[in-house]
Amino acid sequence: MTASRGPALGGWPGRATAVRPEVVTLDQRIAMALQLRGRASWRDIARLLGTSESTVARRARALMEAGLVRITAVPDPQRCGFGYPVLVQLVCSPDQVGTVAARLAERHDVRFLAAVTGPFDIVAEVIVGSSRDLAGVLLDELASVPGVVRTTTETVLRTFKMAYDWSRPLLESVVTLPPAPSRDVRAPLPPVVLDDVDLRLIDLLRKDGRHTFQELAVALGISESAARRRVGHLISSGCVTPVTLVAPPFLGYGVEALVFLRVELGRLEEVAGALVDRPEVRYLSATCGRSDLVAEVILRTQDDLYQFRTRVLGDLPGIRDVDVALELQTFARAHLRLASVKREGDG
Repeated sequence: MTASRGPALGGWPGRATAVRPEVVTLDQRIAMALQLRGRASWRDIARLLGTSESTVARRARALMEAGLVRITAVPDPQRCGFGYPVLVQLVCSPDQVGTVAARLAERHDVRFLAAVTGPFDIVAEVIVGSSRDLAGVLLDELASVPGVVRTTTETVLRTFKMAYDWSRPLLESVVTLPPAPSRDVRAPLPPVVLDDVDLRLIDLLRKDGRHTFQELAVALGISESAARRRVGHLISSGCVTPVTLVAPPFLGYGVEALVFLRVELGRLEEVAGALVDRPEVRYLSATCGRSDLVAEVILRTQDDLYQFRTRVLGDLPGIRDVDVALELQTFARAHLRLASVKREGDG
């Protein structure tokens, strides 16, 4: 069973409802455990949650078939030598936002795509191989899309965090977890040399992040031990991150937002270091453009967003300006299409 057979993750209906620790269901606990370790065995998840392996396996497969959970693997383009990310912010004609989103969602180089509030209508993260490739995307390809009025581009210089375990605090309220590893924003991220087998392995994991080592070995014509060793190296080196996408409303999260920060450059790493280990921050990067740092946060309520702006960002020295764009609908994440896009004029 695969997640792709179910309804689109981003299209899950309904608003987020409050989830209290004392009423967290087993299905929700399984989804949160998979966010921590998407490739964990059913046995390990069962031990963590205090239930049977067969129950975990059956319920997890049902969650994937329902489209509430999808498991993949995300390569780091800079470490893998694929290129680098840029954030493209698009202003669209009011009646063409859906058309533009549909065209962008079809692109293989779009890792993230959302309709947002604020001065822009759409924000997309695009992976480009070079400045020349970026010029082609902006000047030729996007310029020819009907409905695109204007674009603004920010180059991602360094990604400090891209995490999908944002439900960890809720899971910690019902089970005991080891401390989360801290991140060093000052650590350099050198590229890693990959061979053809590594590249094919990454492609297989992107399609199904829970492929067993035996399945990977058979598909690649290598031994199971070699598959295990290569996957371990890809993950430990930061080339690939196993990712479990969970529909936020299913876990009671109703607010997703992009936060654009202008900061004093001498304090950029200080601000990044204060934000990178916060669980509500699932993405953080240093950018070159209208912003110096871009974060994506996921929260339960609008009041939580207020608290994040005033109590978290407001207390950090070095921040000059804050702009928040609420994500109205996310169409793509981790290169996966999450929701169907209705073009204007479609019946």
